[in-house]
Amino acid sequence: MSTIQPFPLDLAQVGYSYVERPNNVLLDLLADHGFQANPRGRILDVGCGAGANARAFRKKYPEATIVGIEPNAQAAALAREVCDEVVTGDAQEWAASASQAPFDAVVLSDVLEHIADPMRFLRELTGIRAVQDALWVISVPNYAVWYNRIFTLFGRFDYAWSGLYDRTHLRFYTRRSLLQLLANAHLGPIDIRCSPAIVQSAAPILRRFFERDVAKGDHLSLPRSRAYQLYERAIEPIEQKICSLWPELLGFQIIVAAKLGNSKRQFG
Repeated sequence: MSTIQPFPLDLAQVGYSYVERPNNVLLDLLADHGFQANPRGRILDVGCGAGANARAFRKKYPEATIVGIEPNAQAAALAREVCDEVVTGDAQEWAASASQAPFDAVVLSDVLEHIADPMRFLRELTGIRAVQDALWVISVPNYAVWYNRIFTLFGRFDYAWSGLYDRTHLRFYTRRSLLQLLANAHLGPIDIRCSPAIVQSAAPILRRFFERDVAKGDHLSLPRSRAYQLYERAIEPIEQKICSLWPELLGFQIIVAAKLGNSKRQFG
């Protein structure tokens, strides 16, 4: 008897479906623009997931304060293992829950593509006093990445459990459209980088090795694997240098460090 495979767009059948790993480029931006000088700073991690970024940051800066916001209860429970506080809900619920001390950084790691009204979301979030002086580090998948250009040429768009074709994505961004969005939210970029997309292009195949872990609720097994640790140590730095030569084409994610009210136009 054949087994019916879960369909990505059947959201009721499969809940939280991510295989998480830290975004090392995002973490480097946080370090380069504040946390090397202020290792005890406060981070607001919006959409923190199961805490892959928070775990990597905690390892590097153990005295930092990390507050997460995550709507999925299963992922939030995992993030609580490393964050000082995790609010199960959205940013609006967090803002209404209590007054907050000022944050040194706000992280939006692959969040904006899940928001139906990103302008309203950013206006409301940047309007909160506790984050107005913070460094903002924002990443989104790059819709103009090389393999999507090829798939589009051949009329392919297959929803997936994660990645560029994530079943829950509502918005899609290129470098230009992300910068336009941030400009309209009065977030001025001070640094822009990309994450590499060469190995990432094989993610749907590589994911198969971690399906059992996801089914058991372990969304953080990838960073623990020896193969990934070897990739992170020996291959990713080389891949990163190659992809930085043409980030609009070779970058998987566009990652921006920005400040609220920064009007210096360093990037087009």
